[in-house]
Amino acid sequence: MGTGSMENGDVYTTDTSAAMLEFILEEGVSIPEQVPAMVRYIHQWLMANQFSEHRTLLDLTEAQPADVVIALLRVAPTCDRAAMTMWKTILCSPRTAEQAYLILLDVLENWPEHSTCTSNGDNIGVFALAATVVMWKILHMPCIPRVVTMHFPRLFMHLLFQVFFSTLDMSEDLNAFWKECQEQHGLATSPNRFAVQTLKALLCQMHHEEVVVEMECKGGWDTLLCADTHHYAMGLLAR
Repeated sequence: MGTGSMENGDVYTTDTSAAMLEFILEEGVSIPEQVPAMVRYIHQWLMANQFSEHRTLLDLTEAQPADVVIALLRVAPTCDRAAMTMWKTILCSPRTAEQAYLILLDVLENWPEHSTCTSNGDNIGVFALAATVVMWKILHMPCIPRVVTMHFPRLFMHLLFQVFFSTLDMSEDLNAFWKECQEQHGLATSPNRFAVQTLKALLCQMHHEEVVVEMECKGGWDTLLCADTHHYAMGLLAR
């Protein structure tokens, strides 16, 4: 009943939400088909309320990590304020960080879309670039989750591939999605340059600032953004 009434704005009031979240906690984990709708509800609840409720989201993620991660990317692909609160909760908890992060990496490596079917039968793909937006915001947190440093090599390689693929090909749908991201986050850059910025942020977080500076001095980052010179820039980065 609760997940079916989400068009009614009254369900997002603080008092009603508390009762709804308690219902989700008691019933939701045992009904996988309802998890995507519950993720949408929690997101809308956070949009309407200033404080957050972590226990329900962590229980859902621990029980159905793939459903929660994919559903959240579908609900808020541009990673708004409420979505970022949810990502921080998921990726900073030892209960959920590892599994959720590995699923996020799976999405990031599949250009341009990652397709998977959630428990409710939804097989709509999610853009790999949506996962990159999440990572970009995570990497600008004052303290990044430990799981990011644990899987640094894999994330580094996925971002490099994304720079290459976004330089070669950008579909209409992907361009439309990127325009939404630009409007929401004030980004004045192209998708491939954004992937480079995320890559640079990752290197700095891993204390490889000297690599970022040296590539900048040699024009390596700009060279990486051109299909004709990408191979040379990759060699420069490797050295």
